[in-house]
Amino acid sequence: MDFAPLIRPHVRVHPTLDTAIWFLHLRWVAVAGQLLTLAVVAWVLRIHLPIMELLALIGVIAVSNTAYSLWLNRLNRGGLARADRLPTASVVSGLMLVDILVLTGMLYLSAGIANPFSLFYFVNIAVAGAIITPAWSWGIWGATVAGVFVLLLRSEPIAELSASSLMGAANELQLWTIPKIGFLVSFATCSGVITYFITVLTGELRQREKALQDAEDARIRNRQLEALATLATGAAHELATPLSTIAVIATELSRALEKQGAPKSVTEDVALIRSELNRCRQILDRMTSAAGEPAGERLQPVAMEEFLQEVIVGLREPKRVLLNVTTSMLGQSNLLPLQAAAQALRNLVQNALDASQPGSTVSIVAAQNAKHWTIEVVDRGDGMTPEVIDRIGEPFFTTKEPGRGMGLGLYLTQNVLRRLNGTVSFESRPGHGTVATVVLPTHRGSD
Repeated sequence: MDFAPLIRPHVRVHPTLDTAIWFLHLRWVAVAGQLLTLAVVAWVLRIHLPIMELLALIGVIAVSNTAYSLWLNRLNRGGLARADRLPTASVVSGLMLVDILVLTGMLYLSAGIANPFSLFYFVNIAVAGAIITPAWSWGIWGATVAGVFVLLLRSEPIAELSASSLMGAANELQLWTIPKIGFLVSFATCSGVITYFITVLTGELRQREKALQDAEDARIRNRQLEALATLATGAAHELATPLSTIAVIATELSRALEKQGAPKSVTEDVALIRSELNRCRQILDRMTSAAGEPAGERLQPVAMEEFLQEVIVGLREPKRVLLNVTTSMLGQSNLLPLQAAAQALRNLVQNALDASQPGSTVSIVAAQNAKHWTIEVVDRGDGMTPEVIDRIGEPFFTTKEPGRGMGLGLYLTQNVLRRLNGTVSFESRPGHGTVATVVLPTHRGSD
């Protein structure tokens, strides 16, 4: 049977800075709204408020948002790829905690829960549930409930905002009244429900976005594979005849030269021509078979040692490869398409050899657990930058010198491993070499 049915999607999530930038603008709107509200209450409604203290709290948000804006600008100058790896979610969550503390302080100075602006706690809860992770959202919810708890204990009263039924003016000696307890319970329950449903909703939306992105990625991969298969088929068809003709002529020429006693250097040149012809044929074979479409190849039980030997046989410099296989793995087989899987790993090993200094070795370290084969290809080359790692697997992308590669090897490797439900990952730093890790699931077959 073909090994295509083993395909399963591999999900990767790449966060962006869109939400963080939107949150920046929202906080500036909040600062402007707070200043406008303070001005209307103090100078239009003529309600006495501690103006300087409230302005200081608003200033905390303004200063923190300025620093946040400068941080985002630095990320944008560094490129989105760099920004994606920074803790944007943690920074946004921290700023939301600051906003809750500031809101609690402002309410404390202006009648506490009796202040109608205490309902803005729900805005923080709703925004948290929409833009940050569920764990952080529940942390914001806990901080909000704690703020309400503090305001129910104590706040600076304002005559115009008094609420005797809520604040217990009828019995000032009683710290906790039934209205107070009821408000705290209802607030905690209501805000908890909002947090739950918003986080569930946004989680489902994120999952749908991932599914759509996966479908789009699969469509693009299929189109790339179709284009590559068309290119390989056309190249094989167009080049097969002239290569065969050259091979026949080279063979006849070699025989004629041997009969005439030609110099050894001439016969060696003819032998080199035949060798290069064979190499051209192998390249054409790899362009079709290594793409994961080997004609007629079926799954078969393969032992680890047999698999690695098949990988090494096709290398240009097999003596530079060191094998390190876990003893407990010997004799254990996996169900694989031998040629396609071996070519996929061979591409990684050959790249490692090309990246290493002449004469240096490349290590293949193989291990196994109950479910997977794990094979590491370790070189001591110059390593790769994060920008290069991000582009690994793109068709026709290569860092090799012109004429040494077409930029298809890693693309074909990833395609084969994806069909086998396997993965390949890279760990590298400039000047420290590269470790390519291949993980293949174990499928048992009858020997």
